[in-house]
Amino acid sequence: MSSLAALALTTLIVTAIGVPSWVDAAPNPLRSKSAEHTVSIAADGSYSVRMDTDLELALDAGWSFGGDIHDGFRLPDTESLVPPYLRAHYSNPQGTIDSTTADATIETELHSVDIGFSTDELAAGSHRGVLDYEVAGAAVLTADVDAKQGHGIVVYFRPLDRGDLVIESAAPIISVDCEVVAPHSESCGEKKGDTWTVSGEELLRDHTVIDAVRITIDSDPKSLPAPEIDS
Repeated sequence: MSSLAALALTTLIVTAIGVPSWVDAAPNPLRSKSAEHTVSIAADGSYSVRMDTDLELALDAGWSFGGDIHDGFRLPDTESLVPPYLRAHYSNPQGTIDSTTADATIETELHSVDIGFSTDELAAGSHRGVLDYEVAGAAVLTADVDAKQGHGIVVYFRPLDRGDLVIESAAPIISVDCEVVAPHSESCGEKKGDTWTVSGEELLRDHTVIDAVRITIDSDPKSLPAPEIDS
């Protein structure tokens, strides 16, 4: 084989195999990250969410705060072939990065809701992103979900990112349960003063991300707006 032919064959082999992915892989800029959601529930079951994210970057990098979730909460099985879903409505997104206002948005596609904001570049070091938004329609009468309770309101919440959850409520909190798939759930978190705290580890039970957090509050069911339930 001539040297030109050998060179052509070598080029062909390299092209076919490709360059190993690690050759062009960019180094991970993230040194550490933690997130905490604070949910403040009104007596009618609507609530506001404050998501605090702390970052430690080893390199300059762009970053996104927030996440993508489903806008519906699967209610316990009613023996229908298609399970009913409680539809929630998300609004009023607001964001800051290191105390500077950011352009937060809510984008909906089918039943996927993307809430958050992005920054083109952050300098290496520590940063704090805060995302606020409001949720309505994520509550039902307790009796519709669990006949044993017979009173109150059940409020559903789904976190945008992994991390701890702090729950505040205008009405007393009766219980908090973490659901993998409704109606299968387990009590989670603990009461601390007037709040209820669920750790990030509990929201990732047995390596399975919890589908939703179900919060039961002792509130007058007459204050609950008519829920939007569909398939």
